Order: sequence, then C-alpha cells, then structure tokens
Amino acid sequence: MNFGETVKEEIFSKPLKEEHCKKAFLAGIVRGNGVLFESEDGYGLSFKIAGEKRAIAVSELMGDVFGFDIREISVAEDRLNRREIFEIIITGAEADKALFELGILKDAADGGSEVSGFFGDITKRECCFRAFIRGLFVSTGSCTVPSGDDAAKTGYHLELCFSHATTAELTSAELFRRGIKSNITRRKDSFVLYIKSAEEIKDFIAFLPAPVSVLKLTDVMIAREILNVSNRRKNCDLGNVNRQIEAQEKIIRAIETIENSRGLDALRPELKATAIARKEYADDTLSELAERLSITKSCLNHRLRKIAEIAANTKTK
Repeated sequence: MNFGETVKEEIFSKPLKEEHCKKAFLAGIVRGNGVLFESEDGYGLSFKIAGEKRAIAVSELMGDVFGFDIREISVAEDRLNRREIFEIIITGAEADKALFELGILKDAADGGSEVSGFFGDITKRECCFRAFIRGLFVSTGSCTVPSGDDAAKTGYHLELCFSHATTAELTSAELFRRGIKSNITRRKDSFVLYIKSAEEIKDFIAFLPAPVSVLKLTDVMIAREILNVSNRRKNCDLGNVNRQIEAQEKIIRAIETIENSRGLDALRPELKATAIARKEYADDTLSELAERLSITKSCLNHRLRKIAEIAANTKTK
C-alpha cells in the first residue's frame, strides 16, 4: 500500500461525529469526482470510490445523513493500480435531496436550481472545511514519498486533481490562508494542485488531520535526511581521498622529472631524502611520511613544494 492509500485508510478509520462535518466530508467526495446528469426524474448524481470497504463506508454514511439506502452501485477494475473502482449512482428525489443538502445545488432566481460555489455555507466552520478537504483527498488525492529500493529516485509529491482551473485555484488559496503552500499545473484535461515539499505535505496531512500518517511521514523524512547526510560525508571523504591521490601522483611525477634530468643527487640532502622516501612509501599519508622522516608535517609540505618548484624549473630549461 502506498503512502497516499495509508492516509486514506486513516481517514476512514476515524468516522466524523458531527452531522455538519459528515455532510462536508461527503460534499468533498462528490465535488472531487462527482458528475451531475439529467434523468427522467430530474438531476442524477454519480461519484466514484476506490475499494469495496470505502465504498460501503460512504454508502452507509449517505444513508446515515440522508435517510435513504444506495440502491445503484457499479464496479470497474482499475488494472493500472490493481484495485476496484465503485461508482455510486443516485437519482430522482434522493439525488435532489443530497445535492441541495451538500451545498452543490441551490435555488435559482428563476425558480429552478443552479450549481453553487465550490466553497459555500457547508465549509464555513473550520471543522467542516477540514472534513471537506478530507473528502477531496479521498476522492481525488494521491501522495507518494521516498521508500524502499527506489527511495533515491522517488521524491515527495501530493496532489489533488480537479476538472476546472477555478476550483483548483480556490482550493489552493484556501489552503494558503491556513499556511499550506501549493502549486497548480495542467495535465491534459485536468488541473492539478500539487505539493512537493516534505514539510508542506506534512502540514497538509496534519491539517486533515491524520496524525498517525504524520508520524510515519516524519520517520521517512528523518531516514531520508540521515541517508543524505551519510552520502554527503561519503562524497566528501571520497573527494579528500581523490585530492590526496592526485597530490601524491603529482609529486611523484615531479621527483621522476628531476631524477631523469638532473638526478636526485643534485638536490640538497634533506630534499633528496624526502624525494626517496616519498617514492618508496607512496601510500603513506603526509602525517605518516613526516613521522617516518622525523620532521613536522609543515616541514614536509615545505620540502615537497620545493621539490615541485625544482621540477617545474627543470621542465622549462
């Protein structure tokens, strides 16, 4: 189960208690992927839920809130994600009742009805706004975090998918008012509100709220940071080793230049001894070589620089 599904499982594991929050939650689900259509008895409504247990839970919640049973459910297979998608369909007077009470339809000036704004009276309470966002995430949200063998290749990504730009922008603005930053992009015929910052994703999940998922995400973030620090240290250590090897090879080439042109006997005795020791103990670190010669590391560096200068002058002659 991916992390997004874990969050959704936690959402369904904690049923809402207040009637107004239950309606807001259902409104979020329907607003997320619901479809209005005309039937013989007026408006009809359909919306989709992934997973049998969740579909049953939503059907029971509809019955609890509106006092009618869901009589029409179809199922289709989502082969890509290896799961079943359940479509709940409501028609007639029951659809009208649900649509008006969920704040999706409202009375029009001409005596008919019209679609109301995305955020209306049903989300005026802060608790109801949270419930609405929970419903949106259940309906159209997803979330991935680094995990397993692909952790190095996978980033943090949370998204809510909308069919209209305006609803995506309104949701992004409402979340921003609550300190959660998001961006919007277009993907074919959809408008995607997305968050890629691990901290912002954690804030979003905490806002729902889904505290157990927040703790799991925190564990992932800590493990990822430990891995990054370890990799940086390894890279730093490797860089230092490479620089030491390059420096050693450079001084060996300088010694060989002098040896092949002037001979090491042309060097002062202390430089000759240093050159011979450097070649003979090529794998020694500077500290080890200095100790072998019974001199300080600073003195050794001075001698090696002098040898390099002599080799450079020898090349130009």
